[in-house]
Amino acid sequence: MSEDQDKKEEEEIKDEALEVAEEEVEEEVEEEVEEEVEEIEEDALSEEEMDEIDEVDLEEVEEEKEVGAVMVIGQGDFSMRESNRGAEDPGDNTFSEPQFICRYGDMLFVTDWGNHRVLIWNQFPEENGEPASIVLGQEDFSDNLENRGITTTLDEMTSGLGDENLEGFTISKPEEDTLSGPAGVCVVDGKLYVSDSSNHRVLRWHGLPSDDGEVPSLVLGQDNLECGEANRRGLVGSGSLFFPFGIRSGDDQHVLVADKDNHRVLIWQKIPFNDGWNADVCLGQFGMDEREANRGDFDNVTPETLSFPTSVFFHPETGKVFVVDQGNNRVLIWDKLPSNNGVPANLVLGQKDFYSRDVNGGMGALRCDAVGMNFPTDLVYGRKGLFVSDSGNNRVLVWKELPTENGQPADLVIGQNTFSGHKFNRWGEPSECTLKDPYGMFLDEDPEDEEDNGKLFICDRGNSRVVIWEELPEPRSDQKPEELDHPTMEDPELLMGVDEDFMDDEEDEDEEAPKELA
Repeated sequence: MSEDQDKKEEEEIKDEALEVAEEEVEEEVEEEVEEEVEEIEEDALSEEEMDEIDEVDLEEVEEEKEVGAVMVIGQGDFSMRESNRGAEDPGDNTFSEPQFICRYGDMLFVTDWGNHRVLIWNQFPEENGEPASIVLGQEDFSDNLENRGITTTLDEMTSGLGDENLEGFTISKPEEDTLSGPAGVCVVDGKLYVSDSSNHRVLRWHGLPSDDGEVPSLVLGQDNLECGEANRRGLVGSGSLFFPFGIRSGDDQHVLVADKDNHRVLIWQKIPFNDGWNADVCLGQFGMDEREANRGDFDNVTPETLSFPTSVFFHPETGKVFVVDQGNNRVLIWDKLPSNNGVPANLVLGQKDFYSRDVNGGMGALRCDAVGMNFPTDLVYGRKGLFVSDSGNNRVLVWKELPTENGQPADLVIGQNTFSGHKFNRWGEPSECTLKDPYGMFLDEDPEDEEDNGKLFICDRGNSRVVIWEELPEPRSDQKPEELDHPTMEDPELLMGVDEDFMDDEEDEDEEAPKELA
């Protein structure tokens, strides 16, 4: 074989080997490409799945977002909290410690305790911080003096406490169109009622006021509109009052007043039509001439006694009467409207039994749960549930259904994100979800529309505002109420004391001291 033929065969062998190698490389490349494509597709699928997971997580986060109030009155927004928005003088859109609230038709009424006035909105507010239309108790919106600055001395009128050593002491004096620390407010049979607390009287207008400083037409607790002594110069009876607070009707036939410093609730069985009209029934005392807290045995409470009651509520559909017994840190419920003095209550909330009275069910001011209360102030009840403003714990407790057992725990809490939280504004700035010293409330429900969810109004006193809730917060999945044990009494005759085991080991220096009785 020639040399040329050998070279030719060698080249052919190389060419065949190269073709085989190229085919193998192409196959490997194709396989690698296919694998890469599959991986990319798998990665893309994983990203889609991750996007779906992210969407689910986002939905869960949105579902977990805390429900808050939808409107604020008295402040420009939910972050503001200063009295009169930080100004020395009030305005037509400011509060200083609002106490109680009432809605009637399109009108809204708020007692502005610190400014000694009542503010009225003729049309229901549509925006945050909307100004009021009318002021009572003052000549205009910029005034805020107690009884418009009118004074007298105790050599002209007695203190109502029988202390002659106070002769010559200067005190504020009421007139027919003035107010001093107004508290409860309601509309009964188309007429406005206001508890003029520090003047120891309840005022009634002939209808719904339409002018600034309009004069009321009737007074309860005093002989006339120019008297303001406690218990009509010390003579406690069925027609006298001593720091009256909450006032309500429920049926436009009865009038119920929490006569706070006489430690009783007075009931008028029909609408009064003369000054100083006598009440028919009292709760908390056996007789109309008695006025001692817990009937003189302060530390031993019973189903019949009261200590500084601040509010009363009558629900005509069920016939039940609710009383906030602030000094005993509890709420009492009567199954029907009593017709005799001193009738015992049928159920108690805030305590495990009728014979306990300590703060937060005996756990002290630094611990709370879904059962105990710390100086509650007001309550309302309707289709939306039972609401109690637990002022000392800076929250509102909610029972979705009417409680049936003593000491039944609440279902929801407003103002705190757990039942164990109790610090005002959660130790931060105010928001649509927080409260500071909540007081009076109003539950606005359409009685003819059972589908109406209604609105809950809360006088957020410490933040100098009124907040309006449309939706109730549901308990968050990661914040279930803590189960705490409460001290119980084996012998009702024994005094109930604070169990030191339930107190924090170290005193919180930033914690507010227990509040004085309002």
